[in-house]
Amino acid sequence: MRLPAVALAAFLVPSVAFACPGKTATADASEPDATHVTAKTETSEHLDATACAKKAELVGAACSYSTGMMASRVLEQGKSFSYTGKLTPTDEALASQVAAPFVVGPEKVRVIANEVVESAQGHDRMTFQGKVLEVDGVQYFVVTSYEKASA
Repeated sequence: MRLPAVALAAFLVPSVAFACPGKTATADASEPDATHVTAKTETSEHLDATACAKKAELVGAACSYSTGMMASRVLEQGKSFSYTGKLTPTDEALASQVAAPFVVGPEKVRVIANEVVESAQGHDRMTFQGKVLEVDGVQYFVVTSYEKASA
């Protein structure tokens, strides 16, 4: 009985390692108190702004680990930012492997695909609030809350 369980574990564990390129990524043990935020939604559910979106159409070929790490960095080091409008989809992949499938504003600020953005999808004109940070020439926006914009 033990041998099949060990063999199964040997096949499953390496597949987890191939999820993202881990050799070039470094973990930052930042303060955990700013990771969980509440989005202003109809259900007032708690959403994690540092957690990568779960929908494949938002993440694409990007890395969920890199996305979460960049979101944490933006929340820690970024400046407050607000945008009112719609999220504009983009197919342009980033060299950083960060999932950022939307842009906002004339500066084409990249919106990181997190749980908050995932829950806001499909809504009309919204006011998005969060933090923005430029890294290697790319401006990243982490949405921490949103609400329906007044007309």
